[in-house]
Amino acid sequence: MRKLLIATVLLIMLIGGIYIALPTIAEYSVRQALTEQQIDASFVLQRPGLNRIEVRELKLEKNTAEQAFTLTADSISLRFNPWQLFDTGRIDTLEINALALDLQLTPQPNGAVQSEQISLPFPPLPSYILGLIPASSVNLSHYRVNITRGSETNSLMQLGFSGSANATNEQLSLTINQIDDAPDLHLLLTLNKQDNVDISLYTGDDIALTTEASLSYQQPQINSQSKTLFYPEQLPHILQQPLLTTLIELPDIAVLPHITGTVTLTGQSQFSLNDDLNEGQHRYQLHHQVAITELPTIEKLTVQQDTLLTLNGDAITLTVNSLSANGQQFSLIPEPKKNAMQVSTTALRIDLLKPLTLSSSIKQLRQQGLKAIQLPNTQLQISPQPISIQLAGQPTILLKSTPLKLALSQINLNDKRAQAKLTTDLIETRYGAQSLPSITLDNTATISSTNISNIFNLKLKDRLLASETQVRGSTNTTLNTGRTTGSWKTSIPLTGIEKLIRRFSTALPPELIFTGGKLNQQGWLDSNKTGIALRLLNQTEHASLSYDQTHLYEIDWNSETVKNHQGKVDDNGQLTIAFIDVGVPLENFAGRYHFEQHLSGQPVLHLESSTVDLLGGTVTTLPVTISLDTPNFSTAVAVTGIDLAQLIALEQQEGLSGSGTLNGQMPIQVSNGALTIVGGQIISDAEGGWIRFDPPPAMLALTKTNQALAIAFGALGNMHYERLGIELDYQPDGEALLKTHLKGHNPDWNKGQPVDFTINIEENIPKLIQALQFTDKLTKTLEKRYR
Repeated sequence: MRKLLIATVLLIMLIGGIYIALPTIAEYSVRQALTEQQIDASFVLQRPGLNRIEVRELKLEKNTAEQAFTLTADSISLRFNPWQLFDTGRIDTLEINALALDLQLTPQPNGAVQSEQISLPFPPLPSYILGLIPASSVNLSHYRVNITRGSETNSLMQLGFSGSANATNEQLSLTINQIDDAPDLHLLLTLNKQDNVDISLYTGDDIALTTEASLSYQQPQINSQSKTLFYPEQLPHILQQPLLTTLIELPDIAVLPHITGTVTLTGQSQFSLNDDLNEGQHRYQLHHQVAITELPTIEKLTVQQDTLLTLNGDAITLTVNSLSANGQQFSLIPEPKKNAMQVSTTALRIDLLKPLTLSSSIKQLRQQGLKAIQLPNTQLQISPQPISIQLAGQPTILLKSTPLKLALSQINLNDKRAQAKLTTDLIETRYGAQSLPSITLDNTATISSTNISNIFNLKLKDRLLASETQVRGSTNTTLNTGRTTGSWKTSIPLTGIEKLIRRFSTALPPELIFTGGKLNQQGWLDSNKTGIALRLLNQTEHASLSYDQTHLYEIDWNSETVKNHQGKVDDNGQLTIAFIDVGVPLENFAGRYHFEQHLSGQPVLHLESSTVDLLGGTVTTLPVTISLDTPNFSTAVAVTGIDLAQLIALEQQEGLSGSGTLNGQMPIQVSNGALTIVGGQIISDAEGGWIRFDPPPAMLALTKTNQALAIAFGALGNMHYERLGIELDYQPDGEALLKTHLKGHNPDWNKGQPVDFTINIEENIPKLIQALQFTDKLTKTLEKRYR
């Protein structure tokens, strides 16, 4: 019994001694462990009670070539049950009032290889980590972390944050309440025993990002399934934090648009802890539907996207399965400027037609950035609502188009080159209240960092066009200078073209009708900062037209029009017309002209000498220069070799015939657009000629009661004239005075006595050519005079 009592006392004394010596043992063990890790430690260990240990003035320091840190804590309090401590090795509570960590990281020198392989003595799962906590409750009321990364040859990067933390065997919660240079951001991290991880990022009181992850571990592989939600309306607040500019390079954005919606990232990751972490496999689905407002040119932009991101070792693949963007109330110029072009539409939608797959590697991305991505051919569809184009002082242009197809190919980010093919089946255009021909568009653009070139083909269709019209051409724009050059070719059918022109101009006379031919045009354009220069080659082939009772056939017109950058216009052309029917047949008209207009000067038209065949002879005009603003000029028309027989035949007067040649000239004066002819003369040549008139029975009947008329008809029965002359005066009001002088004899009448008489004919003649039809007037005047 005594021995038992002594043993019990000794056991109690041993336990009591151990308990009394526990702080000393613990201090020695901690210091020994820290020394093995090359950590210098200083602290004061106290035991204010049997179940409580206090650690004050804790300071841990380590300084190596790779990293250096200093950890300090003012007060650490441990509460425990002695028997529980001996039995389970656990304490009740661990209270840390304030903790500070200063960590300095030094980047490895160039060429150093850093292993990504991790070797852990325990599974990296929250359930296991929580099970290692030696206290039922851990509370860190405040902590402060400062991280500095850099060296003498590299710029310093600093990150500082503070917060609090608490943990139990069931859950660990860590909050970051304050981040240096990001005062509006705070973060909450939660781990639980079910191996779930929750992360929430806040901007002020609003949630910006949440992540829910579930972890599992089967040695040596760890699996993670996660779902992340990002709320982009908080993006402006995040980007406004100064901290981001030290971490990444942000674009200079003066005003950020307002973004609403949700961005969702779901997927899983798998990697082995025995291998390089870069060899892991990751598969994530990115989906978002966001609306963007407060844009400079679009009232609202809605974007939807569904993308698959896979990372297998070093290989990365991004597959965009669907992508659409829908803009509402698009306006090219939100604040209209004077004389500026405004382009607007109520809606514009862009859709990705086929999935888009991008492939690269982590190594290439690190070395080349986005240039490492090989972009495949991309097919987009653009579906606009009617597009309105407004020019100052002009009617509104309205475009209605079927969906446009945009195919992007040969995309090279290294050379900044791409090819874009834009096609559409139908573009309907209205100019004010008038419809323009519909357009089928096929345009291929080659885009580089220095220039943009286009090859286009337009097909124009209209019920008023005789056939489909094509316009083929190309353009080239040099981006650094802003210079654009271009050329095109087209052929327009002229039959009925006047109906199309009248849609836009009331100045075209209603009597004008095009009945055949086509217009060929070849053009060149050169646009730079000083203006636009143009060169046009126009040619009509076998054109024909009618104006009232006047008909023109086989019209061939060739012209070259040049406009320089300063605005000067020069047009040189020539015109030939095979046949002109104005009641008098005109054939083989040929003439040339030159038109010029300076930017500040008057338009001037230079007409060279022109010729036209008339009744076996020729009409020739003299060269003349006309100022179109004030069309006042003088010129003359020469008439040579007119066949009197053809002239008389033109009248189709029964019984009238003749022979001879007429010549003459018409001095023409034009003042303010009014035509005047004074002293115009047409006379027979020196050889003279003859006129025979065998009156029809109706006229012969008149001679029974009118002897004078019988004398006149007798003289004209076989008139051999020596001189036949016509003097013409024409006034601007249309009044023409014809003085016809006939001198000769009739060998079959009155013994060949000479005949000499003059007849004056006065008539309002809208068309000068009708004045040449004098024979019928002469006959009727004689009949009236001698009746």
